[in-house]
Amino acid sequence: MISPQIIEEIKYRNDIEEVISQHVSLKRAGNNLIGLCPFHSEKTPSFTVFTGTKSFYCFGCGAGGDVISFVMRTENLTYVDALRALAKRSGIEIPEDEKDQRMGVRRERIIEMNRDAARFFHECLKQSREAQEYVAKRKLSTALIKHFGVGYAPNDFEALAKHLRSKGYTQEEMKEGFLCSISKKNGKSYDIFRNRIMFPIIDVKGDIIAFGGRTLSNDKAEAKYINTNDTPVFNKRRNLFALNYAKNSCSEQMILCEGYMDVISLHGAGFTNAVASCGTAFTPDQARLMKKYTKSAIICFDADEAGQRNADKVFKLLSEVGLEAKLLKVENAKDPDEFIGKFGKEAFNRLLNRSRSRFDFKFSSIIAKYNINDVGDKVKAASELSDLLASGWSEVERDVYSRQVAKHLDISLESFKADIKRKMSKNEKAEKKDVKRSVMLSTEGFGDRVNPDRLKNQSAAGAEDAILGILATYPELIPKARDKEALTEDDFVTEFNRRVYKKMTELGNSFDIGLIGDDFSQEEISRIVRNSVSRQSLTDNGEKVLSECISRLKSLKKKESQSLEDLIASKRNNIKNEGK
Repeated sequence: MISPQIIEEIKYRNDIEEVISQHVSLKRAGNNLIGLCPFHSEKTPSFTVFTGTKSFYCFGCGAGGDVISFVMRTENLTYVDALRALAKRSGIEIPEDEKDQRMGVRRERIIEMNRDAARFFHECLKQSREAQEYVAKRKLSTALIKHFGVGYAPNDFEALAKHLRSKGYTQEEMKEGFLCSISKKNGKSYDIFRNRIMFPIIDVKGDIIAFGGRTLSNDKAEAKYINTNDTPVFNKRRNLFALNYAKNSCSEQMILCEGYMDVISLHGAGFTNAVASCGTAFTPDQARLMKKYTKSAIICFDADEAGQRNADKVFKLLSEVGLEAKLLKVENAKDPDEFIGKFGKEAFNRLLNRSRSRFDFKFSSIIAKYNINDVGDKVKAASELSDLLASGWSEVERDVYSRQVAKHLDISLESFKADIKRKMSKNEKAEKKDVKRSVMLSTEGFGDRVNPDRLKNQSAAGAEDAILGILATYPELIPKARDKEALTEDDFVTEFNRRVYKKMTELGNSFDIGLIGDDFSQEEISRIVRNSVSRQSLTDNGEKVLSECISRLKSLKKKESQSLEDLIASKRNNIKNEGK
């Protein structure tokens, strides 16, 4: 394990403000710094960096931690890998011990295994007539196939498994990398990808981290695409297909497609700024990832109803992270790949220049539904457009678009704006009501996945939270709680808080959340930070409050034990009476 001294030095040399500032625009707010949270979409800053404790916490989504936790979240790294990244950033060498080597090898083994699997699939493509016919039909040149590492998974239950075994990989490694599954009947490995054109997914460092597989079967019951599930090296919600190439040519604009073939076709036509999500609906994490590499985006989805409906969701996600976005509507073809095949790259470039803003896209869709020469339909169209403008727009956008609507529908601008204002007020009240309800339920412990025991005994859990919050803020009080107050793990009623206190007593006054990232999940770390943030306003190091909370917890624990003893005694008496 990496020593506490080295972890402390890594944190010291990587100032949390400096590291977070590379991802978040921070502004001074008293002794702390605030900004828009990089882990969820928001317009009002709720992300706070506490300079005194070198920690961060978002009051919107609950994400919290230290500089190590932040790097883990933003870069999708394990605890040890985040430490290594920060050590490299600050010129610190980490001595390799046995555990670190095993963890490093685990990731490296999966990446190495993916590389060997990609080579195997690529060779199989050359030997399969059916696969060759498919890539020829899709007009994939030899250069493109090689560039993207396109391959073919044979229609065989053990082809890849046998190959990987011959390379020395174990069943567990194949399963963990989502390349093979293990049969419950005979315990043998069998291939997950079979009879599929294979698309390697490569991260920005050039490592093959996952695969997408498109079936060649005509069986409608079979999934058209199978994609790698989350593994130690891959999270499909936080990666984009072809970003490893697009990042070099997308500083001004990125083209977001729905599928692998669309991206490959666009790259082949010279549009090397195209990317696609990796077998999942577009996510906020992917929107934030795009924001790191580009200033604007063009959504290039299929022309069918589903594609256009998805585009509207993507518009919202991109807008929330501050990316200007437009929609390209593919004409006379079902997708970009087919369009380029029919009309060529120059025609597609002209199509790009005719991309529409989100409002124009929604405006056209709404107007097309109604006959605006009919009074009733005109009222319905105006109502739907006022609903649209009552959410998710800046004041300037709302003013410009309101004028456009009023002119097109030939209605009063003032009355239309009044409708928007009324609906905005209604939305705001509903949102506040939802937030209040959510806070109340959270306080009572409903839906608490980090500490599910909280709901059983809210009073004791509240005392525990206060104790741990004070100790996390003032670690010098940990020996006092353990020795002078004689607080033990057994005094805690919730399993999660019991685990936290045990770790605190092990570390004593050297406790730091940066030392426990290998033992607790990011959600659990966030809860510890939340408890600490709630107690940072205490004076005199909170010693008096700590003592009071410990006394309260022990009293509640004693009552709980007495109630249990009374219940057992009552049961015994009932049994005796029944025997008589």
